[in-house]
Amino acid sequence: MSKKEKRKKYLNVFHIRWVLFLAVSVIIGGIMSFGLVAYLVFGFKDNTAIHMLWMIPLMALTVTGAILIILHFMEKRLSRLMNAIHEVSDGNLDVEIDLSDAQEYEVVYKDFNKMVKELRLTKQGMQNTVNEIAHEFKTPITSICGFADYLYQTGEDIETEERMSFLKLICDQSGRLSNLSQNMLLLSKLEACQIMTDKKVFDVSEQINKCIILFLDQLDRKGIEILVPEDEMCKCYGNEEMIEQVWINLIGNAIKYTPEGGVITISYKQYENHITISVRDSGIGMDNDTKEHIFEKYYQNDSSNFSNGNGIGLAIVKRIVELSDGKVYVDSKLKYGSIFFVELPRNGLF
Repeated sequence: MSKKEKRKKYLNVFHIRWVLFLAVSVIIGGIMSFGLVAYLVFGFKDNTAIHMLWMIPLMALTVTGAILIILHFMEKRLSRLMNAIHEVSDGNLDVEIDLSDAQEYEVVYKDFNKMVKELRLTKQGMQNTVNEIAHEFKTPITSICGFADYLYQTGEDIETEERMSFLKLICDQSGRLSNLSQNMLLLSKLEACQIMTDKKVFDVSEQINKCIILFLDQLDRKGIEILVPEDEMCKCYGNEEMIEQVWINLIGNAIKYTPEGGVITISYKQYENHITISVRDSGIGMDNDTKEHIFEKYYQNDSSNFSNGNGIGLAIVKRIVELSDGKVYVDSKLKYGSIFFVELPRNGLF
């Protein structure tokens, strides 16, 4: 028996079962009601009441007919929903229920269509993630294997300067793999986490100053000046260790996209219930399409000249800020740099 025949058989059983149940209930209820009304209200004698029982079959037929019509339309709409459910169970995520003539099923149909759309987007996201991960791992691994093999095969004939250049490339690509793995593990952990624990009030300005120290070498190499408010205490409420990762990613991102001799500016604004911290760079900026997707996992702007990222850092930033009951957004314009804004609660009440 095919799936379609099984569904039809199920609906027929459902149909008959409810018709019989409702019809019997109406007949029994009708008899009892007729007897009570005839005796108590109209004062009918027993014989008169018995003679008028012929109305009960007529009433039962009328009610049964009405029930059949109602169940026919219910069966039609239920069948539409069940067919769509079985399509999804067979792996078809492109199915969508037509909302015309949905009547009382309209809310159910809309929720079903929304669910299927989310499943479709999730499946696409998983496929894209697998492809991106494979690509991100393939490039540095190819470089490491290629240069390591070249050094092994012809190491004696390579000058010291060239040898060191190859070894540095191997180290850089190994570090890239290590960072990618750590970021992927962190993002997976954050996505599985629903509640941020170990929250407390701490000085975020001091935390940012400590993070800047980690980038002093990169700042010196590119001659970038970083401007930070001096002696300004700015407290927020959250998980100190996790929020530190926000500044590391944002500052590292700003250094990456700021040209040599550029400027990065960090500023604080304090309000009654929250603080706003901005990280401004003087880099290449981004267009509206990039701004719309910049916080998505593995998203990279192919139009930029910086291809050594992995599109995970800003997704981590967004997730940590969301778990901290805060907000993060960006303002940017091509050739005019970008400003990332992070809003965090000051005392647990945003």
